[in-house]
Amino acid sequence: MKISDPREYIQDYLAGQMNPEEEKQFNTWLKQSPEDQKLFKQLAKDYQVIRWTAQWEQPAEEQAYTQLKLRLQRRHFRIRLWKYAALLFLLSGSGIFLWQQQAPQPLPLTSVDSRVNRIFPTLTLSNGQQVLLADTQQIITGLSEKVNILLNDSGLLSYTPIPDSPPAEIIYNSLSVPKGCEFSLTLSDGSRIWLNAGSKLKYPEIFAGNRREIYLEGEAYFEVTHNEQAPFFVHTRDMNLQVLGTSFNIKAYPDETETVTTLLTGSIEQHYSSTGQTLRLMPSQQSRFDYATKNLQILEATPEEVLAWKNGKFIARDKTLEEIFRELARWYDFETVYTRPALKQVRFHLHTNRYATIRDILDHLQSTNGIHFSYIDNKIYVSQ
Repeated sequence: MKISDPREYIQDYLAGQMNPEEEKQFNTWLKQSPEDQKLFKQLAKDYQVIRWTAQWEQPAEEQAYTQLKLRLQRRHFRIRLWKYAALLFLLSGSGIFLWQQQAPQPLPLTSVDSRVNRIFPTLTLSNGQQVLLADTQQIITGLSEKVNILLNDSGLLSYTPIPDSPPAEIIYNSLSVPKGCEFSLTLSDGSRIWLNAGSKLKYPEIFAGNRREIYLEGEAYFEVTHNEQAPFFVHTRDMNLQVLGTSFNIKAYPDETETVTTLLTGSIEQHYSSTGQTLRLMPSQQSRFDYATKNLQILEATPEEVLAWKNGKFIARDKTLEEIFRELARWYDFETVYTRPALKQVRFHLHTNRYATIRDILDHLQSTNGIHFSYIDNKIYVSQ
């Protein structure tokens, strides 16, 4: 089996982007090449959540497995991890990672704080109780007895109404997804939501009455269950969106200058409270509302680019470095320092795997436009 780019092929496997048949072909391919097995070990090591410094020379096997597992959860929360551990044991023979005696080279963005406790989404119940959504299947006890809340080990939170239960009081939960993570949930009406890194969602444990209302800060992709008797509303900082049943993406981060809404299928109506403007989008259209100027535009959208984050990619076409680094920072959790303000406006094209290392992405960007990157701790210094 001939693979044109073994590195990208391995990264797709580590990112959980293969179906069972493709995984079977991958395992067969990997067993036939000692050189690619070595590359696999190195790339898997790069997926650790704790970035090595010289003081850690040779981690124990159990510790190495734990760190690999956490790294994989941080990069793609929905990955089933046991298959990676099994293959790594097979390849290494006597354990997951038995590094050489010399200290491993630190990654560019060395960070040895206790970020392990911040890589999982947090569910906050209406009484203030917080539940860390780790990768272990669990039943979550909420305040309502009208719904079952289940965390699947694949990283999906689901709310299922209990049949024949009387109407319930509306009780809100909130879900916070940290940087470097992504998560999905199924609401009590069957609607599915995917949340991007650095996003927050407030929603009812169970919907009641003739309106379904949720509140978003950040970015999310929606597939809404159709119900004419109970229209679905999404509220952001300066927008109220109504939908009967459709799929769309909203990007409304606090650190962005605009709210970007893209309709994939169906129909949605948007109302902007600060200006009184109302508009209706058609499929493949995108609205952009600028918070400062109150300017509202309707553009043709490129679905591949809009949903790149959901499909495991970073895609930027003719974007400024400031825009690109703002996206990357939500995933890799770093701070950017520009040595000259003008560098923020240098434009790039970027098309890469979302689960590549930040080193690979920066090396690619650095090869164009004469831009140079230096990494110190969790900061990237941009110069020319």
